[in-house]
Amino acid sequence: MRNSRLLLAPAVLAVAALAVSCSSSPDEEADPAPAAEVDEDLAALLPDDIREAGVVSVGTEAQYPPYEFVDAADGETITGLDIDLLEAAAGTLGLEYELNNVAFDTLLPSLDSQRYDLVVAGITDSVERQANYDFVDYFSADQAIIVAAGNPEGISEMSDLCGLTVSVLVDTSQQALLEAENEASCEDDPIDILTQQTDTEALTQVQSERAAATLTQEAVGVYNASQIQGGAAFEVANEGPISGEPLGFVFAKGDDELRDAFQAALQSLVDDGTYADILDSWDVSLGALDEITVNGAE
Repeated sequence: MRNSRLLLAPAVLAVAALAVSCSSSPDEEADPAPAAEVDEDLAALLPDDIREAGVVSVGTEAQYPPYEFVDAADGETITGLDIDLLEAAAGTLGLEYELNNVAFDTLLPSLDSQRYDLVVAGITDSVERQANYDFVDYFSADQAIIVAAGNPEGISEMSDLCGLTVSVLVDTSQQALLEAENEASCEDDPIDILTQQTDTEALTQVQSERAAATLTQEAVGVYNASQIQGGAAFEVANEGPISGEPLGFVFAKGDDELRDAFQAALQSLVDDGTYADILDSWDVSLGALDEITVNGAE
């Protein structure tokens, strides 16, 4: 029998979507990660200008729970797994941070133009992206095929998507996976890829039967699906792993000092147990890494 996983709603806040950019500072965060003690040795790794300023500018897109999303309680505060890790790593380095909540497809171009010092947005590290950016990998994320409850198309693996319409977040590694499937098992009966601006919109396409499924990061898909009809509207269709991929904080090429300082800070959180506590608080411990690496995707 197919091992379908129904999506039961966790006791967490629903997502509030924003139509405009916003920013948040550490003082505005709700339920932040425990305050980290400054490690002077690690802080000494920072570029002189960043260490003197005591603040970094961070680009994000806060529509990607549980990694980063807007707290529905006030409609403004950005929270999530990534934010807790950023909070703890920045604190270890003696830094504050400014969050800029913008559209996903503007994040990396804005890093190119030096608008941000780093990007923290649940972005997948890939060999292709490493040509232009450096990644400090902090999490291993698998993928999920989310379908309507009951799995009417009987989907259990990627090849079952051939000939079907599948919604996906635009310009993501999940879209690339679908495109690769079209060049492989679905070459004679390609997937109709329906790109969307947010994962919530992609789920809406499934709920309205305009798409048979959506492909997303598992933690994101399960969280978002759990917010609709108490999770009863959807289930995870794939019976096994699809493509576990590292997620990373993203840095501009050549910004080695800042990159290495954050790598060392995150590794210190692994070593002292703070990292495990943060992942456990978001119920994503299965994606934990023992070592924080730079450009770990192969």
